[in-house]
Amino acid sequence: MISGSLVELRLFGRELITDTYLSWLNDKNLMRYSRQRFAHHTQESSIAYLRSFENSPNGFWSIHRRVDQLHVGTMTTYVDPVAGVADIGILVGHVEARAKGFGREAWGLAMDYLFRVKGMQKVTGGTSELNSAMIKIFRHWRMRLEVIGRGDELIDGHPTDVLRFGMVGREWRKAYPHPIAQLAEKK
Repeated sequence: MISGSLVELRLFGRELITDTYLSWLNDKNLMRYSRQRFAHHTQESSIAYLRSFENSPNGFWSIHRRVDQLHVGTMTTYVDPVAGVADIGILVGHVEARAKGFGREAWGLAMDYLFRVKGMQKVTGGTSELNSAMIKIFRHWRMRLEVIGRGDELIDGHPTDVLRFGMVGREWRKAYPHPIAQLAEKK
């Protein structure tokens, strides 16, 4: 478990594939900037997705609100172990958790873990230019805009730029010389 002041990150378990979780994935408005919007998600497809992380360097975490342990979202990390690069994805799905800083804290906890514990040399993330909330998270954690994929995504029928942000480990350790994530054994 990885803990911050607002949220905890845990390994995502099959028991979290509930009707509520599936409703997040199938919410076209919530997923409007995600490629997940093109799929219909079921219990079976979600179990298959969870299984795809087995025996891989990649990670699938659940985000829980600390105060009451409510499952509020998910995070993924896709890791290139040879290059030492991890790409993070995030979904804050629960309506009670949106725009409360949970996604921002979860992102920082994941970055801290990936740099300090997993030894990644770089962490990346990307989003549509229209996703101002995600861009604020990247900027909050001092990630740099590295690539603009001009017109790489069609959103509502309009070509939209995809922005890729990144940060290298030495920049993270300079900006955050002390760990921000607390690691604990599962309760």
